[in-house]
Amino acid sequence: MASSDEVPETVPTPAEARLKRNLILSLVIVGVLMLGMIALLVVLAVDAYRSPVQPSPGAAVVSLLRDAAIILVAFETLLIGILLIVLTIQIQALVSLLRDEIRPMLETINDTLATVRGTTQFVSHHVVAPTIQAASFMAGVRRVLKEIAGFIGGQSG
Repeated sequence: MASSDEVPETVPTPAEARLKRNLILSLVIVGVLMLGMIALLVVLAVDAYRSPVQPSPGAAVVSLLRDAAIILVAFETLLIGILLIVLTIQIQALVSLLRDEIRPMLETINDTLATVRGTTQFVSHHVVAPTIQAASFMAGVRRVLKEIAGFIGGQSG
């Protein structure tokens, strides 16, 4: 037995499914790249302390930091490029959505508006105007009868 508080499940539209799939793929790619960068930094740190050629541990640390900064800048450049690609794909999806779903909806709304406008004009010309004319005529007749009754009442007294 279903409770009345339950919300029915909605089926995602193809655009929503595509957006979700692209987001998950992007997050997986970024995660893999971050793990790769961390692994590379660990390898560089181990290699820096094992190398017998370097003169001092301070020089090893400085070169390690320099290498890490270069890798970080390269990674950020790669990440910005990937995000620009994702942004371009999202803009294309938005344009597609506007073209395929919003434009037909706006055309339907315009058709409905034209129908409402025509119905309003029909009611105005065929119902409201005759009703106003009849009410005006009845008010005039009532006023004339009132004046006649006042005139006849004024002569008999």
